[in-house]
Amino acid sequence: MKLRILFIFILCFAVGFSLIVQTRVTNGQQVYVSSKIITDYQTTIKSEIANIKQIEQLIEETEKKLDEYRALSLDEGSDLKDKILAEREQYKILSGNTDVYGEGVIVHIDDGIRELYEGEDPNAVLVHDMDILAVINELNRSGAEVISVNGQRLTNNSSISCSGYTIRINGQFFARPFVIRAIGDSKRMAAALVAPEGYGTLLNDDGIIFKLSIKDNIMINKYTEYQPYEYMTKVTKEE
Repeated sequence: MKLRILFIFILCFAVGFSLIVQTRVTNGQQVYVSSKIITDYQTTIKSEIANIKQIEQLIEETEKKLDEYRALSLDEGSDLKDKILAEREQYKILSGNTDVYGEGVIVHIDDGIRELYEGEDPNAVLVHDMDILAVINELNRSGAEVISVNGQRLTNNSSISCSGYTIRINGQFFARPFVIRAIGDSKRMAAALVAPEGYGTLLNDDGIIFKLSIKDNIMINKYTEYQPYEYMTKVTKEE
Protein backbone atom coordinates (compact mmCIF):
# COMPACT_ATOMS: atom_id res chain seq x y z
CA MET A 1 0.00 0.00 0.00
CA LYS A 2 2.82 2.39 0.87
CA LEU A 3 4.52 1.67 -2.45
CA ARG A 4 1.28 2.35 -4.29
CA ILE A 5 0.80 5.66 -2.49
CA LEU A 6 4.42 6.60 -3.21
CA PHE A 7 3.96 5.73 -6.90
CA ILE A 8 0.81 7.85 -7.17
CA PHE A 9 2.59 10.74 -5.44
CA ILE A 10 5.53 10.59 -7.89
CA LEU A 11 3.16 10.39 -10.87
CA CYS A 12 1.14 13.40 -9.68
CA PHE A 13 4.33 15.34 -9.05
CA ALA A 14 5.60 14.62 -12.58
CA VAL A 15 2.30 15.62 -14.19
CA GLY A 16 2.11 18.79 -12.13
CA PHE A 17 5.67 19.76 -12.94
CA SER A 18 5.10 19.27 -16.68
CA LEU A 19 2.00 21.46 -16.55
CA ILE A 20 3.94 24.20 -14.79
CA VAL A 21 6.66 24.09 -17.45
CA GLN A 22 4.18 24.21 -20.34
CA THR A 23 1.97 26.97 -18.97
CA ARG A 24 2.30 30.66 -18.31
CA VAL A 25 0.23 33.17 -16.38
CA THR A 26 -1.62 35.82 -18.39
CA ASN A 27 -3.99 38.18 -16.58
CA GLY A 28 -4.28 35.68 -13.75
CA GLN A 29 -5.14 32.80 -16.14
CA GLN A 30 -2.97 29.88 -17.18
CA VAL A 31 -2.51 29.58 -20.96
CA TYR A 32 -1.01 26.51 -22.60
CA VAL A 33 2.01 27.23 -24.82
CA SER A 34 3.02 24.45 -27.17
CA SER A 35 6.48 23.99 -28.58
CA LYS A 36 5.14 24.79 -32.08
CA ILE A 37 3.87 28.18 -30.92
CA ILE A 38 7.26 28.94 -29.37
CA THR A 39 8.98 27.95 -32.62
CA ASP A 40 6.56 30.12 -34.62
CA TYR A 41 7.28 33.08 -32.33
CA GLN A 42 11.02 32.56 -32.75
CA THR A 43 10.66 32.41 -36.54
CA THR A 44 8.51 35.57 -36.53
CA ILE A 45 11.04 37.42 -34.36
CA LYS A 46 13.91 36.43 -36.67
CA SER A 47 11.90 37.56 -39.70
CA GLU A 48 11.07 40.90 -38.08
CA ILE A 49 14.72 41.44 -37.14
CA ALA A 50 15.73 40.77 -40.77
CA ASN A 51 13.05 43.21 -42.01
CA ILE A 52 14.25 45.86 -39.57
CA LYS A 53 17.81 45.49 -40.85
CA GLN A 54 16.61 45.84 -44.46
CA ILE A 55 14.61 48.94 -43.58
CA GLU A 56 17.57 50.45 -41.74
CA GLN A 57 19.77 49.79 -44.75
CA LEU A 58 17.17 51.38 -47.05
CA ILE A 59 16.95 54.43 -44.78
CA GLU A 60 20.74 54.76 -44.78
CA GLU A 61 20.92 54.53 -48.58
CA THR A 62 18.08 57.06 -48.95
CA GLU A 63 19.74 59.50 -46.57
CA LYS A 64 22.98 59.24 -48.54
CA LYS A 65 21.05 59.95 -51.74
CA LEU A 66 19.39 62.99 -50.14
CA ASP A 67 22.76 64.28 -48.95
CA GLU A 68 24.07 63.87 -52.47
CA TYR A 69 21.14 65.84 -53.90
CA ARG A 70 21.60 68.58 -51.30
CA ALA A 71 25.29 68.85 -52.15
CA LEU A 72 24.50 69.09 -55.86
CA SER A 73 21.83 71.74 -55.27
CA LEU A 74 24.37 73.90 -53.38
CA ASP A 75 27.03 73.46 -56.05
CA GLU A 76 26.50 76.11 -58.68
CA GLY A 77 28.64 74.24 -61.19
CA SER A 78 26.59 71.04 -61.06
CA ASP A 79 23.40 70.19 -62.91
CA LEU A 80 21.00 68.40 -60.59
CA LYS A 81 18.36 68.16 -63.30
CA ASP A 82 20.64 66.18 -65.62
CA LYS A 83 21.49 63.74 -62.85
CA ILE A 84 17.83 63.16 -61.99
CA LEU A 85 16.96 62.65 -65.67
CA ALA A 86 19.80 60.14 -66.02
CA GLU A 87 18.48 58.20 -63.05
CA ARG A 88 14.99 58.33 -64.53
CA GLU A 89 16.29 56.71 -67.74
CA GLN A 90 17.99 54.01 -65.67
CA TYR A 91 14.72 53.24 -63.88
CA LYS A 92 12.93 53.07 -67.24
CA ILE A 93 15.42 50.45 -68.40
CA LEU A 94 14.98 48.40 -65.22
CA SER A 95 11.17 48.55 -65.42
CA GLY A 96 11.10 47.51 -69.07
CA ASN A 97 9.75 50.81 -70.42
CA THR A 98 12.44 51.39 -73.02
CA ASP A 99 14.17 49.45 -75.80
CA VAL A 100 17.57 48.01 -74.91
CA TYR A 101 20.46 46.28 -76.66
CA GLY A 102 23.64 44.43 -75.76
CA GLU A 103 25.46 41.13 -76.05
CA GLY A 104 23.62 37.94 -75.26
CA VAL A 105 22.11 34.77 -76.67
CA ILE A 106 19.20 33.84 -78.95
CA VAL A 107 17.51 30.49 -78.28
CA HIS A 108 15.21 28.72 -80.77
CA ILE A 109 12.91 26.01 -79.40
CA ASP A 110 10.52 23.96 -81.54
CA ASP A 111 8.57 20.71 -81.46
CA GLY A 112 10.57 17.60 -82.26
CA ILE A 113 10.30 15.88 -85.63
CA ARG A 114 11.71 12.47 -84.71
CA GLU A 115 9.57 9.35 -84.92
CA LEU A 116 7.88 8.30 -81.72
CA TYR A 117 8.79 5.07 -79.99
CA GLU A 118 6.14 2.41 -79.76
CA GLY A 119 3.61 3.48 -77.12
CA GLU A 120 5.34 6.83 -76.49
CA ASP A 121 3.23 9.85 -75.56
CA PRO A 122 3.24 12.39 -78.45
CA ASN A 123 3.55 15.19 -75.86
CA ALA A 124 7.09 13.99 -75.21
CA VAL A 125 8.35 15.81 -78.32
CA LEU A 126 6.18 18.92 -77.99
CA VAL A 127 7.26 22.21 -76.41
CA HIS A 128 5.35 23.07 -73.24
CA ASP A 129 5.19 26.15 -71.04
CA MET A 130 7.35 24.42 -68.41
CA ASP A 131 10.13 24.08 -71.02
CA ILE A 132 10.06 27.80 -71.75
CA LEU A 133 9.99 28.60 -68.02
CA ALA A 134 12.91 26.25 -67.33
CA VAL A 135 15.04 27.92 -69.99
CA ILE A 136 14.12 31.39 -68.67
CA ASN A 137 14.99 30.37 -65.11
CA GLU A 138 18.33 29.03 -66.29
CA LEU A 139 19.06 32.29 -68.09
CA ASN A 140 18.13 34.29 -65.00
CA ARG A 141 20.38 32.15 -62.83
CA SER A 142 23.16 32.82 -65.31
CA GLY A 143 22.83 36.58 -64.94
CA ALA A 144 20.48 37.58 -67.76
CA GLU A 145 19.61 41.25 -67.41
CA VAL A 146 16.59 41.27 -69.73
CA ILE A 147 14.66 38.52 -71.56
CA SER A 148 12.01 38.41 -74.26
CA VAL A 149 10.00 35.52 -75.74
CA ASN A 150 8.71 35.89 -79.30
CA GLY A 151 9.20 39.63 -78.97
CA GLN A 152 7.37 39.90 -75.63
CA ARG A 153 9.50 41.62 -73.00
CA LEU A 154 9.38 39.80 -69.66
CA THR A 155 8.85 41.86 -66.52
CA ASN A 156 7.86 41.13 -62.93
CA ASN A 157 4.21 40.98 -64.04
CA SER A 158 4.77 38.62 -66.97
CA SER A 159 3.22 35.17 -67.03
CA ILE A 160 3.64 32.15 -69.30
CA SER A 161 1.09 29.35 -69.60
CA CYS A 162 -0.06 26.67 -72.04
CA SER A 163 -3.31 27.17 -73.93
CA GLY A 164 -3.98 24.22 -76.22
CA TYR A 165 -1.29 24.10 -78.88
CA THR A 166 -0.20 27.66 -78.12
CA ILE A 167 1.55 29.40 -75.23
CA ARG A 168 0.21 32.56 -73.67
CA ILE A 169 2.79 35.24 -72.88
CA ASN A 170 1.81 38.63 -71.44
CA GLY A 171 -1.78 37.96 -72.46
CA GLN A 172 -0.80 37.25 -76.09
CA PHE A 173 -0.99 33.81 -77.75
CA PHE A 174 1.98 32.38 -79.65
CA ALA A 175 2.51 29.15 -81.52
CA ARG A 176 5.76 27.35 -82.13
CA PRO A 177 8.59 28.02 -82.79
CA PHE A 178 9.63 30.03 -79.77
CA VAL A 179 12.50 32.51 -79.86
CA ILE A 180 14.02 33.59 -76.56
CA ARG A 181 16.38 36.57 -76.50
CA ALA A 182 18.48 37.34 -73.44
CA ILE A 183 20.98 40.14 -72.82
CA GLY A 184 23.80 39.43 -70.40
CA ASP A 185 27.04 37.46 -70.18
CA SER A 186 26.60 35.46 -73.38
CA LYS A 187 29.27 32.84 -72.65
CA ARG A 188 27.97 32.16 -69.16
CA MET A 189 24.35 31.82 -70.33
CA ALA A 190 25.30 29.58 -73.24
CA ALA A 191 27.44 27.35 -71.04
CA ALA A 192 24.59 26.88 -68.56
CA LEU A 193 22.14 25.77 -71.26
CA VAL A 194 24.34 23.54 -73.40
CA ALA A 195 26.36 21.94 -70.60
CA PRO A 196 25.99 18.11 -70.28
CA GLU A 197 23.31 18.63 -67.61
CA GLY A 198 21.94 21.87 -69.08
CA TYR A 199 18.25 22.12 -69.93
CA GLY A 200 18.98 22.74 -73.60
CA THR A 201 20.95 19.50 -73.77
CA LEU A 202 18.10 17.65 -72.04
CA LEU A 203 15.60 19.01 -74.59
CA ASN A 204 17.78 17.87 -77.50
CA ASP A 205 18.16 14.44 -75.92
CA ASP A 206 14.34 14.20 -75.74
CA GLY A 207 14.07 15.02 -79.43
CA ILE A 208 12.89 18.62 -79.06
CA ILE A 209 14.63 21.12 -81.31
CA PHE A 210 16.90 23.44 -79.31
CA LYS A 211 19.34 25.83 -80.98
CA LEU A 212 21.44 28.54 -79.36
CA SER A 213 23.54 31.29 -80.89
CA ILE A 214 25.74 33.92 -79.29
CA LYS A 215 25.37 37.49 -80.53
CA ASP A 216 27.35 40.65 -79.87
CA ASN A 217 24.37 42.95 -80.30
CA ILE A 218 20.80 41.90 -79.50
CA MET A 219 17.83 44.29 -79.52
CA ILE A 220 14.94 43.73 -77.09
CA ASN A 221 11.91 45.97 -77.36
CA LYS A 222 10.18 47.59 -74.39
CA TYR A 223 7.19 46.15 -72.59
CA THR A 224 4.12 47.32 -74.49
CA GLU A 225 1.23 45.82 -72.51
CA TYR A 226 -0.84 48.08 -70.29
CA GLN A 227 -0.05 47.65 -66.59
CA PRO A 228 -2.96 48.85 -64.45
CA TYR A 229 -2.31 49.58 -60.78
CA GLU A 230 -5.64 49.78 -58.99
CA TYR A 231 -4.80 48.77 -55.43
CA MET A 232 -1.41 50.34 -54.71
CA THR A 233 -1.20 53.74 -53.06
CA LYS A 234 1.91 55.70 -52.30
CA VAL A 235 2.71 55.77 -48.59
CA THR A 236 3.17 59.23 -47.07
CA LYS A 237 4.79 60.19 -43.81
CA GLU A 238 1.40 61.10 -42.33
CA GLU A 239 0.22 57.52 -42.89
